[in-house]
Amino acid sequence: MVDSHSCGYPGNSHDAIIFKSTDIWRAIQDDDLIPNIAKSVDGINVPPLILGDSAFPLQTWLMKPYTNAVLSPQQRYFNYRLSRARMVTEGAYGQLKGRWRVLLRKSESSKIHVRTITLACVVLHNICITQGDSISRKLDLSITPQDQEKRDREEIRKILQMRECKPITDTTNEATKVRNVLCQKLWIEKETGQVS
Repeated sequence: MVDSHSCGYPGNSHDAIIFKSTDIWRAIQDDDLIPNIAKSVDGINVPPLILGDSAFPLQTWLMKPYTNAVLSPQQRYFNYRLSRARMVTEGAYGQLKGRWRVLLRKSESSKIHVRTITLACVVLHNICITQGDSISRKLDLSITPQDQEKRDREEIRKILQMRECKPITDTTNEATKVRNVLCQKLWIEKETGQVS
């Protein structure tokens, strides 16, 4: 789903700020988008989740890493697993920008044309994926050209020129319970050798 209303923000806008201005955010807040299903984990209902970085607000449906100054081993492991899962998204942006190199450089076009170009690239990229037109490994920015290995998260973020943002503090008690129970579940799986 492309939310065309949110396309066109300045390049230095953080994903969290843009996300909160979208129709998708409003639909989730109005309980119109995320399916009303949950899995009970130690008595806490865990709904389907969207994963964000530390700048996103913690919600029952939007997980972000722990940001305490001192993290427990369990919290560090949770953050590692969350980061690993988020790599899929950053890899997808690497493929999008690798296929449509116009997205990698500053555009001298008007804001309206930049918006149209960006949306066209996203739509065409999705059509390519749907049609099975895979991107060349040479163009995939999530892979190193020398050894064809996956780049680490920080390297991908640097190549994509992603910026850090101050965290949005918008946490609920229920969201904290969901994150804590997931943290504990992941730690138990790790300790018992049943890592999913």
